[in-house]
Order: sequence, then structure tokens, then C-alpha cells
Amino acid sequence: MQLIHNLPEIFEEFGEQRRRAFLEIKEYKEKGIPVIGMYCAYFPTELAMAVGAIPVGLCSFSNETVPSAERKLPKSMCPLVKSSYGFAIEDKCPFFHFADLVIGETTCDGKKKMYEMMAEFKPVFVMELPNSQSEKSLEFWKQEIIRTKEYLEEHFQVIITDEKMKNAIRLGNNIRKSLLRLCEVMKLEPAPVLGGDIQKIVSGSKYRFDFRTTPEVVDGITERILKEYRQGKRLDSRPRILVTGCPIGGDSLKVIQAIEENGGVVVAVENCSGVKTLDRMIDEDDPDIYGAIARRYLATGCSIMTPNDNRIELIGRIVDEYSVDGVVEMILRGCHATGAESVYIQQFVTEEKNIPYMAIETDYSKGDQGQIDTRMSAFMELIADRKAGSEHIDINYCYRLMLPSYKDSDNEQDSRLQTLFEYTKMPIVVLNQQGKCIANVGVESRQEVQGYQEEYVLPEKSGYCIVFYTDKCLQNKARQIAKIVGTYYTMKKALLISSNTEIVDNKEKPDFLWLIFHGEYGVDILEQELQPEYQIIERQVQKMKKLYLLSGIKGKNDRDKLIQKCRSILEREDVDIKVIVGNGFHKLTQKMDNLELVQVSFMIGEDCNPRKKLYLIEEYYQELIVHYIKNEMDEMDSHIEELEIIKEEDYKKNTNLYETLYYYLFFKQNAMYAAAKLKIHRNTLLYRVARINELIHLDDMEYIKSQRLLMSMQLERIKEKKGKKL
Repeated sequence: MQLIHNLPEIFEEFGEQRRRAFLEIKEYKEKGIPVIGMYCAYFPTELAMAVGAIPVGLCSFSNETVPSAERKLPKSMCPLVKSSYGFAIEDKCPFFHFADLVIGETTCDGKKKMYEMMAEFKPVFVMELPNSQSEKSLEFWKQEIIRTKEYLEEHFQVIITDEKMKNAIRLGNNIRKSLLRLCEVMKLEPAPVLGGDIQKIVSGSKYRFDFRTTPEVVDGITERILKEYRQGKRLDSRPRILVTGCPIGGDSLKVIQAIEENGGVVVAVENCSGVKTLDRMIDEDDPDIYGAIARRYLATGCSIMTPNDNRIELIGRIVDEYSVDGVVEMILRGCHATGAESVYIQQFVTEEKNIPYMAIETDYSKGDQGQIDTRMSAFMELIADRKAGSEHIDINYCYRLMLPSYKDSDNEQDSRLQTLFEYTKMPIVVLNQQGKCIANVGVESRQEVQGYQEEYVLPEKSGYCIVFYTDKCLQNKARQIAKIVGTYYTMKKALLISSNTEIVDNKEKPDFLWLIFHGEYGVDILEQELQPEYQIIERQVQKMKKLYLLSGIKGKNDRDKLIQKCRSILEREDVDIKVIVGNGFHKLTQKMDNLELVQVSFMIGEDCNPRKKLYLIEEYYQELIVHYIKNEMDEMDSHIEELEIIKEEDYKKNTNLYETLYYYLFFKQNAMYAAAKLKIHRNTLLYRVARINELIHLDDMEYIKSQRLLMSMQLERIKEKKGKKL
């Protein structure tokens, strides 16, 4: 079969296949072809094909129908079960609507109860699935498959002959083999395409009801990918991720999306909708047809099996064969089996395979998308550091190395740069605005270094800092180091200007200062009073506020006189305005930055103290810091999910976990210092910390995430202390 589309079009076409299948299923029904709906990979689809029916996966991956399901089901139940039941009772799934029969299975308690309720308005047949993969379980499962076969024969009035069954097995194997070959293109390094695109093909193929042509179509896509790969069309080298855990699709694809939008590539999906369902074939030569079917399907490595050695074995093979750099496990909230088994998966991945592991507990809502992105970005950076052998490079330590001081001599500046180079092994060049080298370490000029470089432009394009590196995995670290060095030289320049300002004041040269007025009566009076002594060199009007830039402020004494003058004017009865006095500055090039600070301070001041008439910028330095931190790092929002969990525990059980967490993090997880501050015994503190770990997995948390928790708590303490809303 000749493919006429480009690969991106093919991926999108398969991504939309499920939607097109909504209409196609109606056409098949009108032709008299029966439809069997299913939810689980344990159902042998060959039985449906042998009876002449279309096996189709029913809708179960959307948050849209969860609220309607929660009217009957507990909110704590797995979102997959709630979504499935919601689609059924709202009749929003065309596959469910046209299904003649739904095949269920006794995998988890939630599904079993759902099938009971679903049977009230739809024919449902439940297969009794054993919870282990022993020989006795295999014999039981074989008999269960035969029981299902006999039920289908009776329900559809069709005889399933051995020949029909063998043909269905052969077709099922061919489809699995073609999809497995497609997945195996991701063994190439670098990867040829994004894993999300491969997942579109694998998922979309299940909704191609012309099953006989599916292997040919999928093989054609595989050949197209390999051909373009040989032509050089491929991704850059990225961290190679294996996704495992609960069934993934629809709204939970946000995990795959987060991985690939943050610099990784999903080379394999082990979940039920991925390699797990393609890995094993049914033995076509086994004379015991139903025993062969039972053996293949019971071997599926699902977390409901005890023990679940097959899943560990499959993950191990994928890690080796696909050159996996890290494993991400997606756990749906309420899925106790996968959640409990994650302990074994993490131990196997980190200890036996010696690669990073991260668990993402989520549901189908979009509320945690930002948090997932943040965690995934840090995870990709961790893997990139490992691949580049740069785990030793601590960016926080780099900051500490480069903190400037008033007393830094030129030699001390060079020493800081040299120490940073010795620590990172990355050559650094700093250029001025004209491109002249003003500092360098590890290299004489930028032309000498082979490999890659990251450039940081200093404010107002006053210079450039360039960091060189040889391994592309070091790109993010190099970018951060370039910014640190650039910030160092910017701060040094600011310190120099600040020290020179004192001299300027002594020589009585003028500096500048913003005044902002807000109100209806008295602005003209204030302006007239100021005009004789201070020169108003610029006037602006912004959103009912008048902004005046004054000249002639000669240091702190002049500013104090100005403040006193404003205060006396504001006490007059014919003046009804509010005023904020900014800080003086020396160069007009700084005026817009200074204005922004004054405007934000005015906004904060009016919010915090609405009855005041005179505001001074220095009264709100702390709030300004918090304001800019919150703007720069929205992850530090005080409504972090982990903190809400701790607060809820405190509320329910009258514990003191929130304060314990704060001081435990504040003292860098030093139990002795934290216990002393809280005035409790160290063992009491350790008991509380153990409970905190149960709730939010603090010990497994990345350092940056724990510091964000601390910062969020500090922001809340500032709010509570001042009784103000930032």
C-alpha cells in the first residue's frame, strides 16, 4: 500500500481515527454486524472477531463525564472507572450506545461494582479473572475463556469453529506484530519521531474496523519513518523515557505531553495501551487453541496480579532494548494496586537498572498540569546531567560562588570566575558592548572552543556572557551559568553606580525621583507648592494617576524635606489625594525601572493601607520582594497541593504538621534544630515527619520542590503576620 501523506498528517489522521470511528460504527451496525464493547486488555479480542463482531474499546479517558458519575460513585474512586460509568449513563459514547454486549472482567473492585450497575441498562458479561499467574490460574482462565466463547455463541446465535478461531488468532497476531515493529523504531538513537505520535498510531489502530488491512497500513508507516530516518529526518538527542503505570489515553496523555514538551522523548509506553498488549503472541501451532489464548492473555503484567513478575521482566527488557534513560510511572488517584506496586517498580528501576524514576499521581483534570510540567522539567534536567556526567554541578552553589561584594577587587573578580570554571569545567568569556573581552577563563577567545555555546545578554545590551560546552546535554546548565555570570557583572555595575551616587550627592549634583498622585482634589495645589523648589521635568497620566518626575533631589536630606512638605500639604482640607514618594536615582536611563517599582509599591500600599494618604516606597520593600518572587515563580503559589493536604490533616485531626513541616524545611531537615524550635522531643518530631512523608512523600521530593514548599509557607506567614492580602 502506497502512503501519499506526510508523516505529521498520518499521525494526526490516526489521532482522529477514534472520532471518525464514531460514525463508522453506526454504518457497521446498519449492515447487521454486531459490536462488542470492552474496557480491558485481558479480554481476548480474537473471540469477538471469530464470532463476526467488532471488538471496540469503550470511552473511559475523559474528565468530562466524571461529575455525572460522582452522583452515584464515590469521589475517591479511580477516575478511569468514573469516566467509564459517566460515559455510559450520559450516553455520550457512540461505541457504548451501539454495543450489543459489554464484556467486563474482575480486575479491580471499582470495575466489578461498575459492571453491576451498568448491567441495569446494558447487557454485560463478566469474565472471572484469577489474581495470579500460576498453573491452576491458567487452567481456570482457559475454562473462563471457553465459557465466554459459549456465551457469545448463544448470544449471537453463531458457532465459533476451530477454523474461525485460528483465523482470528492469525489476524490478531499480525496486527500485534505490525504495531510492535512500529514501536521498535523508537529503539533508534536519536529517536526518529516523538513518542506521542507513535502512541497516536497504536491507539488509533484499535478503531480501524477493517482489521485485515491494518498490518499493511501500519507496516507502510513504519517503512516511511525508517526511510526518512535514513535521509536524516530525526529528533535531536533527548532523554529517553519509558512511561509505565495505569492505562493511559485521552486526558491522561498530559503526562506524555509534559515529557516531550520539556525536552524528553517517550521511547516506549508499557501501559495497557502500549507495548504491554503487543509483547506476546498466541501460539498459532498449539493444538490446544483455548489453552494458547489463555496463556497469552493471562501473562499480561497487570498490577492486579500477585506477584506481578511479568511486568518487572517486561520493564527490564524495554529499559535495555530501548536504551531508556528514565522511567515515569503514571498512577491514577484511587488505583490502589498500581500505587502499591510502584514501590517495587521504583526499587527495580533505581537499584537494578540504576536509572532515575519518578511517579506522577494524577487524574483526568487539568488542575495539576503546571505542577507536572515543573516536575518533568526538573526530571529531564536530572537525566541530562547524568548523561553528561554533570550531576556534580549544583546551580545554587554556582550562585554562591559568584555573589558580588562592594570590596571585590579586579583580582577577586577573576578569582571568582576561575573558581567557577574549575568547578564546572566550562570555559567563560565576558564581552563589553563593543565586543571587547573584559574577562575570560578557560579560553582566550570565543573562536578557540569547539562545540556549543550559550549566550546571556546583559541589560541594555551593555555586554555579553558566553559559556562554552561540548556535550549538548549540558545546554540547560550552560544557559543557567551564563545567566549567573551575567547577573554577577550586572550587580557589580549596579554596586559601582550605587557607590558613585554617594559621591554625586556630596558634590550636590541633582538626582531624580518619581511622585505618583491619585485623587480628584489638590493635585494642582501640590504641584504649585513643589514647583518653586523642585523642577518637574516630566508629567505622565496613566489610568487616572498623575506621574511626576522631579529633578533637584540632592540626597537623603532633600528627600526627607520633600516627604515632610507632601505630608503638610495632604493635611489641608482642600486636598484629597494620595501620594507615593519613590527613591532617588542618578541616571535618567533608570527612570522606567524606577517608575515600575514605585507603581507596584503604590498598588501594594493602597491594597494594604487604603486609608493612608502618604506612602513611601521603603515601607513596602518586603512586599515588593514577595510580589516579584510570585511573578517570577508561579510554582511558589501558596495553594500548592501538598500544603493543602497537610492543612486538611491538621484540620481533621488537630495535629501540628504544617508548622512542623515549616521548621523542618527551614532548618534544612535538621530534626534536632526543628524540635528545639518547636519545643518538642526529637522523637515527637520524627513521628510527625513520618506522617508528613506518608501524606506528601517529602523524602522523595526534589530539593527545588521542597524549597518551593518552604517559600510558599513563608509567603503565607508574611500575609498572616501583616493581616494583608498581597
